[in-house]
Amino acid sequence: MQFTAASLNIVLVSADAAQAALIQKAHETSYPVSHFFTVQQCLAATESLASAIFILDLRQQDEALLHLSQQLQQRKTSLGIICISREDDLSTKLRALRLGVDHVLTSPWEPDELSALVDNLEQRALARMTNADDKFVESNGLHLDTKFRVIRGHLSEQALSRSEFLLLMAFVQSNQQQLEIWEIYEVLKKNEDQLPKQALEAQIYRLRKKIRDCGAGKQVLKANRLQGYQLCCPVKID
Repeated sequence: MQFTAASLNIVLVSADAAQAALIQKAHETSYPVSHFFTVQQCLAATESLASAIFILDLRQQDEALLHLSQQLQQRKTSLGIICISREDDLSTKLRALRLGVDHVLTSPWEPDELSALVDNLEQRALARMTNADDKFVESNGLHLDTKFRVIRGHLSEQALSRSEFLLLMAFVQSNQQQLEIWEIYEVLKKNEDQLPKQALEAQIYRLRKKIRDCGAGKQVLKANRLQGYQLCCPVKID
């Protein structure tokens, strides 16, 4: 599942039009909200959604919606399920949780409370995607093509300038993929007068961004207390 915050949808299934209007108003500036009155309408209309958080109003048609929650959990496009139950309906609330629903909201509820649950599911989905990318990179690595001077990963390939290429080669071939500042100057055949520290940091930043854009995790080129930098992802030289 390729998920970004911009692709997130909220799908509400509720027979209560007034409550649907309240939920739509609470989230309309952040996410598109689709409202369906029945399970059948929801299933037919959400097959093509890239990613969605589902809100199921269990106060009516609870059996059908509990069954729907089980179906939705099988979908890769489902980022999470929030159910709304009546305040005095503890048994339905417990059933929903045991069936794997992520959160149960008791009616009456506050808009900020629902927004916090939606944010929680969004952040969890983003964290899962980041971890998956990190594991992919750990197992497959990035590839540095020496013939065409590009770096390739599972998200893209990036052309490298001559200095970026030399730097990346040096990081990969160095002990523990670390270079001190003086070693970086040696690789680039420059000194601090020719390449001030601020310009050097800008060059490291551009290289870091290209590596990350290929699909590396968050930690790519780590600064080592003003002594130098360390490459933190595996790169294979082709």
